[in-house]
Amino acid sequence: MNNERNNELLILEAAEVEFLEKGFKNAATTAIAKRAGVTQAMLHYYYRTKENLFKKVFQEKVQIVANSFEMVFHEHSSFQDIIRNLIEKHFDTIAENPQLMNFVYNEITSNAESRKLVLEVMVPKVKHVLSHLEKLIDDEAAKGLIKPVKISDLMMNIASMNLISVMALPVMKDILSRQTGEYFNVFLKERKENNVQFILNALRA
Repeated sequence: MNNERNNELLILEAAEVEFLEKGFKNAATTAIAKRAGVTQAMLHYYYRTKENLFKKVFQEKVQIVANSFEMVFHEHSSFQDIIRNLIEKHFDTIAENPQLMNFVYNEITSNAESRKLVLEVMVPKVKHVLSHLEKLIDDEAAKGLIKPVKISDLMMNIASMNLISVMALPVMKDILSRQTGEYFNVFLKERKENNVQFILNALRA
């Protein structure tokens, strides 16, 4: 049983690396099996198809992100604290997993097959979070505490600001090549706080 579990984990770890490096379309199960140190037959025994393996890998990643967002609502905080925590958790997730974010973007925009697989996994996981957040926003707006805002607009603003802050970092490191790692750590920390303040200010009635 332990050997089987170990083989499954090895395959998943190898698949994650292969998908992140090459994308769904160019990833090959033969390469994944080689990375994992197992036979092609063993890989197919556990996961049958590349699509099944992709879904398993991606589901685990999305679940981690979704769980971190759901924790925001379990804390008995004010609306502003919830928005702050949501922005910060999203920012930190991107900063800690830049390769994953590039992968998701490329898969969504590259071809219909990949987009279908990605959205099939993502939508059910984040739907609950968005529904909960939308109710909070409507309640706060009804009290006159914030401006009425569509959940799609709010999430687009958060996602775009956080993404550009992190994705631009490699270019900044090339331009500011004399700066230390500590400089860029401070930069990210300041950008995160700036993004929080921008969103909160935009919501204020």
